[in-house]
Amino acid sequence: MSQYLLRSTGSILLLCVLVFAAEGQMRSNKFGVGASGSYFYLNSDFDKASPSFGGGAELSYSLAEYVSIRSSMGFGFLQAKNNAGGPSLSTALVFGNLSLALDISPNGEFNPFIYAGASGFYFDPRTGNGTPLAGANDKLIKGTVVGGLGFDWFWSEFISLTIAAEGGLPVTDRLDGLSIGTQKDLVGRVSIGLRYYFFDQDFITRMLKAVEERYK
Repeated sequence: MSQYLLRSTGSILLLCVLVFAAEGQMRSNKFGVGASGSYFYLNSDFDKASPSFGGGAELSYSLAEYVSIRSSMGFGFLQAKNNAGGPSLSTALVFGNLSLALDISPNGEFNPFIYAGASGFYFDPRTGNGTPLAGANDKLIKGTVVGGLGFDWFWSEFISLTIAAEGGLPVTDRLDGLSIGTQKDLVGRVSIGLRYYFFDQDFITRMLKAVEERYK
């Protein structure tokens, strides 16, 4: 009984070591789920953009060794000030992205990647105290093309820190509720988050088999 308990304990400890000490990989059929915080950059008709933050959920699925699908869904508050003393800006933004990514170093601890895809977003321009901006009576939904780059830093086979920066083609001059400029409003986003990865059944089977073979 004590020998069985010792073997079981040893197997569990070895499995933990394999999980937390292994070098990260973007292996095929790997599915990642996580949360992130975002910083938004807004270029609009307002004189000065203020720090704008948000958050959301991040998903990824590795189709092949160098190719993955990445998706993000979240919210943010776009802030800006008017130096002339007019109303400040606080636009609520809800977005969803779906992109195809190229994983440059899928078998390394650091995996740089580039991606491009489609994005849809809903926005509601208001002043800092919540009053709808003049000319912004309608809540709007838009779609655009996004692209960006980033990297995954794998702490283990199951956990990574992911940092990315992206921008979308400007499609509206109403993000700030004002349509007085010569150019459309532009938004960029930098995100940082943690992601947990699930594996295909074959990977789990191989790992358990390796532990079993070691203790035969």
